[in-house]
Amino acid sequence: MGRIVLTAYLSHGAPTSLVERTRIHDVYEKLGKALGKLEVDSVVISSPHYFSRGAFQVESRNDIPCIRDYYGFPDELYKFSYEAKNNFTLASEIVSQSTRAGLSASESQSWGLDHGAWLPLYFMFPKQDVKVVPVSISSASPETHFRFGESIRRAVENVGSRVAVIGTGSPVHRLDLIRYGYYGQEKFEPGQEFDEKVIATIASRDVSKILRIPKEFPSLYQDAQPEGDLNPLYIALGASPAEELVGETILHEFMYYGVSLISTILSAGIAARELLPKAEAH
Repeated sequence: MGRIVLTAYLSHGAPTSLVERTRIHDVYEKLGKALGKLEVDSVVISSPHYFSRGAFQVESRNDIPCIRDYYGFPDELYKFSYEAKNNFTLASEIVSQSTRAGLSASESQSWGLDHGAWLPLYFMFPKQDVKVVPVSISSASPETHFRFGESIRRAVENVGSRVAVIGTGSPVHRLDLIRYGYYGQEKFEPGQEFDEKVIATIASRDVSKILRIPKEFPSLYQDAQPEGDLNPLYIALGASPAEELVGETILHEFMYYGVSLISTILSAGIAARELLPKAEAH
């Protein structure tokens, strides 16, 4: 019987995060080492850049290619690459369980690992020694994304794998306010306030409240313009075993003034909690 060892919501930052070292890289590396010790063999990852209209998509090709889905950056950013093998059995079971739950889902061979997925994986698993199953977000409701996450959890339970489920993205994603290279103390205040609401809501471990974030804080939500409408968060939350919910944010910072970086552990078993990095002040 398979097991979800950990679920998390991690910001991936900008493509420049490949060469601009910040505290979030330490989190990636520590999480990767912890998951290695916990013998995680597969990662199901949801990036806000993998969007499908209508049905959820689950990447099913055996070799998952690297997609450099960014343009106009320095040449050195195109030298980095991360590819992975798929856990095809798990990918097929995710589609099967989603269909049984009344959700529209299909296997796909049209995507790969965009920077929302391969950038954190690059630092978490530098030896590329973990299988990866990319899953899409859609235009569906938070509740539907949560149900898709539940289907992922049931699929893992039916497949003999030890799995981490990770949703990526930034709660504050104001590209119009970006100041490239800025890591000073000044912050986009509505974004800072929204992040604090998100962090507190996740810490409550009240699933219904987390799914209502867009409705609970509509003005701040509009100001923050969350990446992927927080849908990767809802998928990872749905995959979280209810009895193992943690809801602890271990890192929160801003980059370039208008983008927030967050590292939140949504669920983890007792053994995993002992190995995870400790929370930093935010």
